[in-house]
Amino acid sequence: MWNVHHRNNKLRPSRADRDLMPVRWIVFRSDGMKQRLLVLRFIVTGSGRYVWRSLKNCVKFLLGRKPRRDEWMLFFQQYILHLTGLRPIWGITCAAPSGREGAGSQANLIMNAINFAQATGLTYAHTPFRIIDHADRPMQEWVTAWETLFNLGVGEVACDIGRHGVVNYFLTNWENVELCFGWRGRREQLSHSFKATIPEYRRKYYRNKSPRATDEVTVAVHIRRGDVFASNSNMLTRTEIVLQTIRAVKSILDSHRVPYRICVYSQGNIADFAELSPLGVEFFLEADPIWTMQELIEADILIMAKSSFSYYAGIISDGIKIFDPQAMSSVYGMFMPSWGWTLLSPADDWLPCQTDGSIDPVTFERQLSILMQAKAAQGGGAAVPSQ
Repeated sequence: MWNVHHRNNKLRPSRADRDLMPVRWIVFRSDGMKQRLLVLRFIVTGSGRYVWRSLKNCVKFLLGRKPRRDEWMLFFQQYILHLTGLRPIWGITCAAPSGREGAGSQANLIMNAINFAQATGLTYAHTPFRIIDHADRPMQEWVTAWETLFNLGVGEVACDIGRHGVVNYFLTNWENVELCFGWRGRREQLSHSFKATIPEYRRKYYRNKSPRATDEVTVAVHIRRGDVFASNSNMLTRTEIVLQTIRAVKSILDSHRVPYRICVYSQGNIADFAELSPLGVEFFLEADPIWTMQELIEADILIMAKSSFSYYAGIISDGIKIFDPQAMSSVYGMFMPSWGWTLLSPADDWLPCQTDGSIDPVTFERQLSILMQAKAAQGGGAAVPSQ
């Protein structure tokens, strides 16, 4: 099929290819009458909504005010043009309409878009970062630094400014895109397919850098602070819970006489983490975020926070990841494929922790043994003795 050929070769389909696309395949691709009725309802109710918003924009224009054109209006227009055959949809992109999302969140969303494009057989067209939250330097310098670090656009088609024939798969719009492409209610399937694409994201990340090798085992502890408070408990992991996780990891490393180094990455002051100081950890607070991301990725053991920042690092890392399995569901209230696969089909190096911060010691010891064997093979440490 044309779409598979162009996806593999990272090419934008020609006009002739687009003309060969079945005009209404998106509506009738779904299984069952219910899905078709949902699409039909979207078109009918959306038409009234589109007309009403267009009229409001005309009034704003006449009054000398700036018309409002959001992602929903753009997608609805694109979809109708696709159905009529005037402008077939050939690609998927991910462009944040505002700077409310941080670097980790936007990276996760782009990886979801790449995964969705592959699942639908369309081409992923890359839109570089334009604005990212939590900037600590001029915005253009900030987004360029993250673009260079993630390398998610490497080898991909560039999305043109007008997004002709390319729909935006983003937080505010992805439910409509999934509905119209016959993927509503199929997040589990997308989550399974996401797991298979992880090596691709790792190759992109390491395109301009090399994995680090160390003699000691490095333990990175990411504690989310700064933008979370006790009132926002969905995103906050209390320090005493992190303490329990560190203690569990430290105890097992000590029992095997494994040399290690534990580093805490967060925001605030050392006094905010007084409970952790007796454990001999090193603190890196208010450090450069891009350097911090690299440290999390390169750690042999990553104790993750409830954040997309941590989840991106975990996806790229080939070390042991200790995570809260319900963290992202409680934050987003939805099933995001970039993390959902950890619940459906967890990899051997992803270790869920309990609500009190405890971990399964048997599972951790098994993963530690595999990690140490890999380090020994790379010339960076001795293997853990068998029990």
